[in-house]
Amino acid sequence: MKDITQIEGVDTHPDWSHIPDHAYHVLLCTGPRCTQRGALQLWKSLRRRLLELHRIEVTGGVLLTRTHCQFPCNLGPVLTVYPQRCWYGVHSKADVIRLVDRHLISGEVVDDLLITGHS
Repeated sequence: MKDITQIEGVDTHPDWSHIPDHAYHVLLCTGPRCTQRGALQLWKSLRRRLLELHRIEVTGGVLLTRTHCQFPCNLGPVLTVYPQRCWYGVHSKADVIRLVDRHLISGEVVDDLLITGHS
């Protein structure tokens, strides 16, 4: 088996071998049900807002990841924030911007967007 560093066309820059230094890891579901509920547009809004605030690819910033199904699909699009383990249901661009500004910038949980264990 070939070592990945020997495969032509695969970027082997040293940065690709380290976990990025980040304060938050944000995962947005882009599974089929969340996508039907607008997750791809919300992904764009989320990324744009974080870029505007210079919070992506910076020390202490946000590591942003798209995922497949996270459940609970009927309450999505689902967005989770670690290390706090907050599960949010985001349904509009306004929700995303508020979540970025309050949770990811100010460090406050956005209670009215939280998904709790009971519906």
